[in-house]
Amino acid sequence: MPDVYDVIIICGGPAGLAAGLYSARARHSTLLLEKGMMGGQIVNAARVENYPGFTEGISGMELGERLRLHAAKYGLETLTAEALGMEQKGQLKGVNTDQGLLMARTVIVAGGSEHRKLGAVGEQEFLGRGVSYCATCDAAFFRDQPVAVV
Repeated sequence: MPDVYDVIIICGGPAGLAAGLYSARARHSTLLLEKGMMGGQIVNAARVENYPGFTEGISGMELGERLRLHAAKYGLETLTAEALGMEQKGQLKGVNTDQGLLMARTVIVAGGSEHRKLGAVGEQEFLGRGVSYCATCDAAFFRDQPVAVV
């Protein structure tokens, strides 16, 4: 682990992994921080049918892993850590994490999002099997069926 990275990327969803791929491929020392699972929320999808290049669809877990492996091929380093804050240190940026302070010349925040849960009975149990958080992503699965939108 270098004392100072050229680039630190916060969050390991598709946007963060794509940034990591391009940065590492350009031979910048690059570290990607993710507090959860590499791939972000896409790993929760049983089937992804609207991602370019996968005409037959792909599981979210496999897509996340393929994105990670592609970036790792070019030298992207990853660390499971939560970014807690940032600070300017002269020409460098400090990223405070639950694993300590990391330094970089550039920081990219690819923040993604988290779904706000309702707390309804069965919500977690039926996630991906009737409970959905993305109308754009999942509406086609429920064509001609009654739905409730909250």
